[in-house]
Amino acid sequence: ESNGYFDSKVLSRNHAEVSYRNNQVFIKDLKSSNGTFINGKRLSAEGKESNPVELKHGDDLEFGVDIVNDQDKKLLFRKVAAK
Repeated sequence: ESNGYFDSKVLSRNHAEVSYRNNQVFIKDLKSSNGTFINGKRLSAEGKESNPVELKHGDDLEFGVDIVNDQDKKLLFRKVAAK
């Protein structure tokens, strides 16, 4: 009940953590391979846990990145994104 599950090849098993404190919502990356992004900025380097970052109304949130085939550039796996 406290976890969100996504069937996605671009997400790590424990990808990110969302928390709520003092009427604010925070997110941090949990050492994911493909990253967690707010407004296009990656929260931490691959394999490094980020500090919590406050989410604000209207932020673009992305988990992972789109993966394309090198040969024909077809989309293989899609990132998970929300606003």
